[in-house]
Amino acid sequence: MSLKDKIIAFDIDGTLARNDSNPSQYSIDVLKELIEQGYNITLVTGRNIISSVKIYRKCGMKIAGVFCNGALVCYPLTDVRIRDIIIPLKDLYYMIDDNNLMQYVDDMLLEIGEKSYALTGNLWKHADVIGNFKETVNVAPNSIVIAAKSHDVQEKIKEYINASEQYRYRHWWLVGEFYNAFFTKREGVMDLLNHYGKTKEDLVFFGDGENDREILEYAGIGVAMKNANDETKQYANVVTDFDNEEDGAVKYLLKLIEQDK
Repeated sequence: MSLKDKIIAFDIDGTLARNDSNPSQYSIDVLKELIEQGYNITLVTGRNIISSVKIYRKCGMKIAGVFCNGALVCYPLTDVRIRDIIIPLKDLYYMIDDNNLMQYVDDMLLEIGEKSYALTGNLWKHADVIGNFKETVNVAPNSIVIAAKSHDVQEKIKEYINASEQYRYRHWWLVGEFYNAFFTKREGVMDLLNHYGKTKEDLVFFGDGENDREILEYAGIGVAMKNANDETKQYANVVTDFDNEEDGAVKYLLKLIEQDK
């Protein structure tokens, strides 16, 4: 089966994006050209729609993608939703009333539709709406981004949240994500494939993080980034020759396309 018959999916951070959180112009131009040639290329990311849609647009992507760590599968430009797993408002409100948790939290960010909501504005000063979520938010989010007061308390936040059966927390330096433990990126990818009548053998996936391991193992072709840690690489079929700062994901895709001819 040709690569044009498969779904080619990229994680963003540490994979398609460089360390400044954005893909290079080279990667954008290559993906845009490949999509115009008929390749089905999309995003599978922990990011929310707002922080993903600019990349989606710039690359000229057309098919549905996976966002919010698997909780949301949709067409970003039309918001037609294939999967929509929310965090109930009662759970959100319970969090911000929980002093045991909030003693470690500096700010929280929600992205709902095309608006961003910050709890305090201490970190996200440019959010569309800033204020107590009980007063500003009346639509349930798919995920919650948390800014810790210091790097030292991140593990305390993780320990506290992970003690629940339903939710989990993953973090990178001062920022982390609160998400539903029962709906991962892999479940989102399975919904994406089902939507297009595809199987796991029809998936080419590029990733680098702990939350990518299940998909790297699941995909017909799982490609780990050179910059991924050694444990993550063990879940993949292959590893890129270059890291994310060197456009490793797109360069390896071009290599696969050349081999496919």
